[in-house]
Amino acid sequence: MNPSLAHYYVRNKLTSKLISKRVLSPISSFLQPPADLIKALRIENEVPKLSEVFSRFHSLDDERSGLPRYMPFYRFIQSKFPGFKWQVRASQGKPTLILDKPFINQSRPSLLNLLLCAVNDNTATTPALKVRYPAMQCLPDALVLDLERAFDSLSFAPSAAHFVARFAETLAKGLAGETITLVSPVCPDYGYESKNGRLRYTFEHLGDGIGLVAGRVAKTLPQLQAVLRKHGIDARLAVAAGDFEGFDASTLNRLKETREGFAHKLQISQGKLLEALGGEAESIMIAGAAGGEAAWHALTADAQQRLERHDNGCIVDNDLDYPSIFNARLPLYQAWHQQRSNEELMQILYAQGAEYAAIGKVFAAQWDNPIVIGADHNRMQPFYWLYSTIPVLYLTRVY
Repeated sequence: MNPSLAHYYVRNKLTSKLISKRVLSPISSFLQPPADLIKALRIENEVPKLSEVFSRFHSLDDERSGLPRYMPFYRFIQSKFPGFKWQVRASQGKPTLILDKPFINQSRPSLLNLLLCAVNDNTATTPALKVRYPAMQCLPDALVLDLERAFDSLSFAPSAAHFVARFAETLAKGLAGETITLVSPVCPDYGYESKNGRLRYTFEHLGDGIGLVAGRVAKTLPQLQAVLRKHGIDARLAVAAGDFEGFDASTLNRLKETREGFAHKLQISQGKLLEALGGEAESIMIAGAAGGEAAWHALTADAQQRLERHDNGCIVDNDLDYPSIFNARLPLYQAWHQQRSNEELMQILYAQGAEYAAIGKVFAAQWDNPIVIGADHNRMQPFYWLYSTIPVLYLTRVY
């Protein structure tokens, strides 16, 4: 910045926020901003436009309603950048606006810079997902913007950068002409209830309908598929049923089911889920795809032994925070495995983590480019990577 502007500095700095204030505050009072500052910023041509914009979007009701004096600027910006939003919050009896500004050139612009872009019709923005996850730079902006909207409307949970990097790499393959498969593992139709505003499994019976997790999947997968197909990606759908849960005698006893009855209801549930997905989806039984019960037990036994000795394979360091994961899963384990100690329940966590690791291995073998969309609990996300780094994204949980 020009040394002659030192009299504008605060604490030996002239920040973007201070510059915005020095320029926009006079304009909002229908005055001219400091000429030396305007010359140093080289915005002599834009200042008259900013003054005209403020007058055009100004309303006498602004003063009567006590709205911030920059409200005309905000209205104008929103007319150019529909993603620009604000929230009105009361602070000490006065309304305060919290601004949600778009990203431009990978960063949040100052209010002045945003206005300068708007008056000059430079309205290209950077999708927020590309800023948050640089690995998405390999994807077209239009696709990322649509994914951003889909993730918000479908309530996807935030993921670590390495999971999103694998997701972006797989989408890039889809853009290059390869087929990808959006696959969700789904639980059987276990009984559940609403308690204190939340849904929770009771495991008191097994139905043959679309279960709690499967219902979320049925709403999500087609919408995400539509986004990808819009951008030329051949995205197929698949659902994978947890048939292995019917191998456990204590689970069957709790549900008052036989093995045959469990398997039959699961088949009916999968048929209903496929119908809800539109008929083009694929359905597999997870243990069946692994090679059957004996192969499944061998696979999960290997995975559990590795996890118990902290041989974490491809899992990223620090992803497995066992105390935190255990606390997140404890209510489910206590409902499912009643009258067991925390030490016993910790072994359940290792066993379940092994199942997720095995599922990841099965999916990597079943499809060339799978993308896992999880709908149960995102704390189990890291376990998928014990054997291979397949992309895994999670929805916010419903139980």
